[in-house]
Amino acid sequence: MNEITILAPAKINLCLSVLGRRPDGYHDVEMLMQMVGLYDRVRVSRARSGISVTCDDVGVPSGDGNIAWKAAAAVLSLAREEGGLEIEITKSIPVAAGLGGGSSDAAAVLTAANMLLGTGLSRTELADLGTGIGMDVPFFFHGPLALAKGRGELLQSLPPLPGYWVLLVNPGFATSTAWVYRNLNLRLTKKIDCTMIAGLMTARVIAQRLQNDLETVTAASHPVIREIEELLLSRGALGARMSGSGPTVFGIFETEKECKKAADRVSREGWKVFAVEALTASPFEVYHTTRDSAASRDRNAAPNP
Repeated sequence: MNEITILAPAKINLCLSVLGRRPDGYHDVEMLMQMVGLYDRVRVSRARSGISVTCDDVGVPSGDGNIAWKAAAAVLSLAREEGGLEIEITKSIPVAAGLGGGSSDAAAVLTAANMLLGTGLSRTELADLGTGIGMDVPFFFHGPLALAKGRGELLQSLPPLPGYWVLLVNPGFATSTAWVYRNLNLRLTKKIDCTMIAGLMTARVIAQRLQNDLETVTAASHPVIREIEELLLSRGALGARMSGSGPTVFGIFETEKECKKAADRVSREGWKVFAVEALTASPFEVYHTTRDSAASRDRNAAPNP
């Protein structure tokens, strides 16, 4: 095998609660994260040496400034045989949009490189490797629905919600996660218990309790965030909220028909609009099931010391 192409999905934050600042400069958070059916296409090929990254979006850096490059380097450092990797990314997920596109691409590269180079890492080991690359990367090994704690690296996979649809609306500009956290006033955060929201487990009820503490920063500088939310609610969304550090806003709908009808109306405003399904299975799962099952059998068969 010399080449693998993986579809890397976007994510939304059904709940994002910032609990406080840590001594290491990061923040303690709780997040309920959901994969959705908007995909980048990531092709990874073996090469004689080195790492190269190309992308059809000029806003994505090449070289070691790209998170996908860092993912390739992490696996190559563990590989027993010498070689390199070529990475080609075709973007559909907007850049710096709160949808985790870069982190998902990195997870796809970790997955593909693991297979191409025969490093034999389990899904859990790949997630641990991803923690050192980007805090959203581990989620993509635990989705499609997961609860994240700590800095975002402590994850609990959850049973997927019954199928529902999500309308993503991106106003066409980028936001910096670092800038949002620097300007976050912890006195204004609600510190909602995302664990409680995760336990509701129906799209209709969860849609009424969506939460994102980072919205207090992004929406204050970009009033269009609130404008989009209000428009989505007026078009039948069960709930609407900004995802991640923004600026993408999502609305939740129970049916494809309702979602696409709203998309037709909202698209007239000139924003980027994507009507997508909330995923009930991860596109990465097929690449990990065999390896993880074997590891689990080995552990269970090991004699007690």
